[in-house]
Amino acid sequence: MAQTTYSTATEQLQRLQDPNVIISSSNGTTIVYSPLTGDEIPQGLATDGSGSGFSLCAILWIVFSFTLGIPLMLAGFRGWRLTTGVALGLSIALASWSVFVNTLDNVGISDIILTVLVLALFALGFLFGLLEVGRMAGVLHLGIQGGLAVGIRIVLLRSRLLVPDATAFFVNWLLIGFCGLTCAILVVWKQRVGLLLGSASVGTFLCSLGTDLVVNQQSGMSRGLRYLIDRNRYHVVDTTSNGYFPPTSTLVIIALSIALTPAFAFAQHKLFKGHFCPVHHDDIESLHASKEFPVDEESKHKLFGDDTPPDTPLSTTPISTDSHLGPLDDLRTQAANPQKAPTSTADSHGTSSQL
Repeated sequence: MAQTTYSTATEQLQRLQDPNVIISSSNGTTIVYSPLTGDEIPQGLATDGSGSGFSLCAILWIVFSFTLGIPLMLAGFRGWRLTTGVALGLSIALASWSVFVNTLDNVGISDIILTVLVLALFALGFLFGLLEVGRMAGVLHLGIQGGLAVGIRIVLLRSRLLVPDATAFFVNWLLIGFCGLTCAILVVWKQRVGLLLGSASVGTFLCSLGTDLVVNQQSGMSRGLRYLIDRNRYHVVDTTSNGYFPPTSTLVIIALSIALTPAFAFAQHKLFKGHFCPVHHDDIESLHASKEFPVDEESKHKLFGDDTPPDTPLSTTPISTDSHLGPLDDLRTQAANPQKAPTSTADSHGTSSQL
């Protein structure tokens, strides 16, 4: 049996990628075995749809990042359904990309196919977020994404992540999850504040990613995201050999994007005073009518033929009906009461004789 040696990176990744066993042979080749079956695990490249240089995949991700990032950063709070659509689309795209890169085998699929699949799933989520039924889900997802965007950037501020120890790799995700949970609570408790910070955070994250792709291609934030999320056992060797060692420009871009997040959130707060969801003109008129002009009960009862309002007390003062009778009413009264007619006639003759 050939003598085996373990490099530092190999030992760290062996602990990180358990149950994968990494064995470096004497001739310098690295072989990965499964401790469960003893079979060799073939290895592939962890490009994960990123492409290389300024390939078609890379250009698509650059355009995608700026197309979504700039509007969210500058006016995400005013985007309403466009913003909720982007939020749901990003959630589906991130989840699907994570599933793909962690479940594909060493052969996998081409970068362009993976990119198109993820973008197509984003489009489906975006369309769902445009609907009224997806509005509240989009609001919540935007808040969560704002926190995740901050947490991920904090973790990427150091080579081999914020907590580089392989045995404590989960701490990086604990920090990211805490940031996401905090912003989720914030958007429920104080929706306006949560949405302002969420829009600005996601926008600055995407803009920083697009900028870094232009400056450093796949060696900056792109590499960091793949190193953080891709734990595929078929990509162990690639992850070990390349790691995550961001250039200084990447660290500057990330730090600057974090610092600008509250500034853009405050700017949107000043520019957009209204609600996140616009109120229709008809709703405003009905709201004002119900508050400023309450329904007149008397008018309502007259409308249905009841001349006496229910809350109006009955008058106890006797009312003379004669004062309201016309000539025809006098004749009807005399016909109904004939005993009073002679008296009335005599009185009238007496009055005439006196005249």
